[in-house]
Formats: sequence, C-alpha cells, structure tokens
Amino acid sequence: MGVIHFHKPSRRKMEQLYIKARMYSLAEDETKNVKKRLRSIHNGYNGTAAEYNKTVVPYWKRFGRKPEKYWYDLYCNGLKAYDPRYVSDTIWYKDILPYFNYIAINKAYRDKGMYSRLLRDVKKPETVVKNIAGCYFNGDGDEPISEEEAIALCEKEEHLIVKPSVNSGSGRSITFFDKDDPNTEKIPDIFKRFRFNFVVQRLVRQHADLARINPASLNTIRVVSFYFKGEVHILSTILRMGGVGSRVDNISAGGISCVINPDGQLAEKAVTRKSEWTDEHPSGIKFRDIKVPGFDRIIETVKRLHPTLPYFGIIGWDYAVDETGAPVFIEFNIMPEPNQISCGPTFADLSEEVFEDVFIKKTKKDCFY
Repeated sequence: MGVIHFHKPSRRKMEQLYIKARMYSLAEDETKNVKKRLRSIHNGYNGTAAEYNKTVVPYWKRFGRKPEKYWYDLYCNGLKAYDPRYVSDTIWYKDILPYFNYIAINKAYRDKGMYSRLLRDVKKPETVVKNIAGCYFNGDGDEPISEEEAIALCEKEEHLIVKPSVNSGSGRSITFFDKDDPNTEKIPDIFKRFRFNFVVQRLVRQHADLARINPASLNTIRVVSFYFKGEVHILSTILRMGGVGSRVDNISAGGISCVINPDGQLAEKAVTRKSEWTDEHPSGIKFRDIKVPGFDRIIETVKRLHPTLPYFGIIGWDYAVDETGAPVFIEFNIMPEPNQISCGPTFADLSEEVFEDVFIKKTKKDCFY
C-alpha cells in the first residue's frame, strides 16, 4: 500500500473557506426567515410559475444563477409583475458581498474602539471609556488607564450607553446606565459582564424633529453606499425608528423603517419587522410629516468617506442627527442588508452592469486573497 500524502491548505485557501462558510451560513439564516415573512403577508405577490420562468429565470441564467421564486414573491409584494433585478439574499451573501468587500478584515475595521483613529474628522458620540482587547483607554485618547480609573470616570456620568465594539449588530447586548435609576446595573457589574472590547459613550441628544417620533430611542439614518468604478452611488436610505418606549431602533427588536426620499422627506409608508406597511408610527406621528434634518450633509459625508475605505465596495452607514442638525456618525457595517422590501432593487439601473462585472467579467476576482 502506497504512502498517502496530505497537503496542508494554504493560508489563502483557509481564509477563502472560512469566508465561504460564514456567508453561506448567513444566506441560510435569511432563507429560513423569508418563509416566515411570506406567511405574515399572505404569501406576498405569489405570481405564477409561468411568469417566474418567463421573467426571472432567463434574466439570471445569463449570470449563471437561478434564484428561488419565493424571494420574488417577497420583494415584489404590492407590485403588478416580477422585477428580475431584485437580488435574492442568497446571491447577496454568497456572491455580491464577498466580491465587493474584504470580509476577512471586517472586525478590524468595524471595531468601534478604533473609530477615533480611522475616522478622525467625523463627529461621533462622546466616548467616556473604551476597552480594546482588555485594555482601558480614556475617551478617544490613546493613553491606557486602569480599570479602577475607567470605573471612576463612568460613575461621574448621569446617563451612558455601553456597546460591544466588535461583535455587535441589531442592538445586541447594548446596555444603558442611568445613575438615578435604582434598577440600573452598576458600572463594575457592567464591566465584568462585557469583560473586553466595548465602548462607553454619552447619549446623543437627537434633533427635535426626530425625537418626536420616538424620544426613547436614538432614531438613526441608514445609508447604503456603493463604491463602483471610481464613483460613490447611494443605493438606499432609510430612517430606523424604535417602537413606543423602546430604547433601540433596530427593526429586529420591533422597530420600523421608512424610506428617506432624496430631499430628506420620509415616504408615506414604513415597513415593520413582519414586512407589513403602515403610514404612521405607533406614537401617532405620520411619516409623511417628517423631514430628516441635515440629510444632505449626511449624504455628502458618506460620499466623502467611502473612498477612504477601498477594501469595502458596499457599506451600510448609521448616522444620527444632533440637536443642532449636525450629522453624528454611529457606525458602519460591511455586511448590510439590501433593504429591497422598502427601497426596491438594490442596484436599480446599475443592475446589469454590476451583475456582468460580478459573474462574467470578474474584474475583482481574487482581489482580496
């Protein structure tokens, strides 16, 4: 019997396999969710198989893909026909994001504790303390301090928000500290629970026009931008609002999202977690009566910043607006959702050019490995 030789995979190959497994897992999670969402809207558009085979299948066949029909039943709900330009979440996570974004370095760039170095000239929430890899730092400074000093600084504050700086998203693990609330968790206990990689910030005082929707949450603007062939394109803009009394605005936590038109005016209707449409917030505020203050400044900032992060062609930016109308950068996400239920086909008129680049020309193939 001959000797069997095993070859150790290269680091590049291991990285590729890791990213592939991670993105496939995200795609599978979204596939499970789509069926629940369809049930909540009575199966959505529910077009015929003949229409799907005539409209969607030939369009994607050119690009070597065949997205499932149920994605178009979801995204085309309320339309009178299938629009093949919609990108299934499977294709979004398996093909689009790994092609345009260097997923492997996601955590290094998304670490909120590093934003002060990465984005120096952008207004951000005031940081009181940050913990990076177990080391404490005073505010946005680079000088380390002890844990005791960090606790003392935080205990001087009346209100704080504590967020994971690396493994975050959808409002996970966010903690609020309110000094005068007898039920609030004590600072040493919060530190012990988080252990490492977190930031402690003062609360942003948001603009009155946004606070009147839901004053309990910081209602934020999500802008998805696309850096393609030397130009920054704005793919979608939405306002994310918390439900009545909720302190977080994430739709997964019961929030609501509404399209922001190019002039900053909200669309007439917003969408809920269950993909249901409504023309007013549970607080009674009509969406059409709200205009996002300083919206043009947010778009200008996104267009200026995106080219400084060339490893990521698609970025989801979260901004708040302070009392004066100034944009306040909260965070960015290099694996944003495509926002197609509320905003239409992700790439709109760029769709065919983008898909041709991803699946046929492959100009960025192996760019990140």
